[in-house]
Parts: sequence; C-alpha cells; structure tokens
Amino acid sequence: MFLKVVFLIERAKFALHVMVSAGISFEGKGGLHFVDEKANVNADYYVNQLLPKLVGDCQQVLGEKFIFQQRRVHAAKVTQWWLAVHCPDFIDKDSWPPNSPDINPPDYHVWGSMLEKSRILSRRTS
Repeated sequence: MFLKVVFLIERAKFALHVMVSAGISFEGKGGLHFVDEKANVNADYYVNQLLPKLVGDCQQVLGEKFIFQQRRVHAAKVTQWWLAVHCPDFIDKDSWPPNSPDINPPDYHVWGSMLEKSRILSRRTS
C-alpha cells in the first residue's frame, strides 16, 4: 500500500497594494491618508474624502498661509472649485508647471523611503 502526500502552497494571484495620500512641505508633513481598499478614486471621492484631510493637514502645519499644489490628475472642475473655496491659494490646473522630478518630490524620495521602511518592518514580523 502506498501513501500519497500532497503539499499545497497557496499564493496570492495579485500583489497586495495600498493607496495613500499625504502632504509634505519644507515646514513639515501631514498625516498619511489611506484610501479605502475598494474605493474608486474619482473626483467625488477626492473632494469628499481626501481633500478636506489634506487641506486640514496644511492648515495644521502651515497655518492659514500656504499654496496648495496637487498632482496633475486632479483637474476636475469640482476639484478646482473646492480648492478655490477652501484654500487661501492653490496652483490651478492651467498654471501647473510641466512634469518635472523637482515638482513632485514624493514620487522620487518619500515613496522610496516608505517602501524601504515597509520592507524592514515586514522582515521583523516574519
């Protein structure tokens, strides 16, 4: 009589991901605002869920004098209107500078640092 042993190893089909929104300036940084896992980040979600938190962070770190700059993808009219009403100043979509690594430092430094820290933390917990 033979005994057949089968070992199954489950693997995720798709890598897990997290969407985070945050604000940074020379004066300080705001909190990390995690996007709901199943959220569709459209103009409605951005204006109602993220922008109030991001602008609140700016006010907490900088007071009432700041210029809000956002990523180029947030050009919806409702977004531009919300910023005009709730921010002391912001860079509107028609005034955005061209794409440049100097313009969006989170893409090049902050996210890399966060990724490295998450790797260190995951090694500690495994």
